[in-house]
Amino acid sequence: MRSIVNGIKNMFLDISAMGKGLVYGFVMVALLILVGGALLYGILYLRNLIF
Repeated sequence: MRSIVNGIKNMFLDISAMGKGLVYGFVMVALLILVGGALLYGILYLRNLIF
């Protein structure tokens, strides 16, 4: 009985860890896109000011 409870507990812990990893991945990709867009915008804006 204890092994069944431990197996179910480990299964739910694995599912929660997978969900956290998925959310973390989406946040990192969104942050990468945001920083890349800001850098591109800044570079093009400065280039437009100078030339």
